[in-house]
Amino acid sequence: MNKQLSSDKRGNMIGGLILIAIGIWFLLGSLGVNLPDIGRLWPIFPTLAGLAFIAGYFMGSEKEAGLLIPGVGAFLTGIFFFFFTFGLFEWGAMSRLWPVFPLIGGIAFTAVWLAGGRQEAGLLVPAGGALAVGIIGLIFTLGRFSFALIATYWPVILIVIGLGILAQNLIRKGS
Repeated sequence: MNKQLSSDKRGNMIGGLILIAIGIWFLLGSLGVNLPDIGRLWPIFPTLAGLAFIAGYFMGSEKEAGLLIPGVGAFLTGIFFFFFTFGLFEWGAMSRLWPVFPLIGGIAFTAVWLAGGRQEAGLLVPAGGALAVGIIGLIFTLGRFSFALIATYWPVILIVIGLGILAQNLIRKGS
């Protein structure tokens, strides 16, 4: 019962902090402070939602690894959209940058696998598939494909797998 109560308190605190931030934003606008246009800032909503899920994972008494899929996914999607709203990418480039979305999904599944330990090994299939679609898709859509590229950089796959194994062991020791 106490675990549920403390979890509710944490959720209320996060909600309270969000309301305070929104209130400060509108107060500054009412006082004439020159704030960025909401058309540029709308990606803050998926970014904050993602952070809330990630905080729920880390602050929960029972580590619910499933919270990391929407958390990491929404957070990274929000960050990606900021690149468009602040003009680093043009919206027309989305036809070439679409592989970022499966890449984000692969990263989210990888985060759950890293947090879940060996019992979540089945997550490596969608994680690996989404990562492969994202990486290969970006190579093709950005016009960077060449057999020399593959021949040179295939060991990166081994490095990424090794880093995943190390990260999983470090996370398991910290739990």
